[in-house]
Amino acid sequence: MVLLPNHIELYPDRDGLPSVAITVDLTPAQVEATLHGLRTVREARYAVGQMDTDDVLALRELTALIDVLADLSGHMGVARVQTTVARLGVLREGLAQFASGEHLEREGDAANRPIILEVLDAVEEIHVRAVRAALDGALIPEA
Repeated sequence: MVLLPNHIELYPDRDGLPSVAITVDLTPAQVEATLHGLRTVREARYAVGQMDTDDVLALRELTALIDVLADLSGHMGVARVQTTVARLGVLREGLAQFASGEHLEREGDAANRPIILEVLDAVEEIHVRAVRAALDGALIPEA
């Protein structure tokens, strides 16, 4: 399993309630593979004629995440992605959907799949810690 350098920060919001911010560092190859996977999922999942409100909101969140990664695409060095627990969940779900292979195989899928699976494993672990921090109001040390 590849480890993604990350930082989970717990801070009080305007109302004094605990909020969580996550920072994850991705290599250029991880950015490109993740971007490929999320774009593939978006095209496969939302290429339908009709969508309900939940689908529209999910598409919006996925597209916002793709836009963040697209801005980092092509840069040299490590890319620092700052996100919320919810958006990290969108990333986890998008990568899991790609990994399930329930879409038509596209050019680039085979080359990006190993990297996506490694990123997915790491994101799942980070997401669990971030959710726990949000629910408990305290940071959980890395394993």
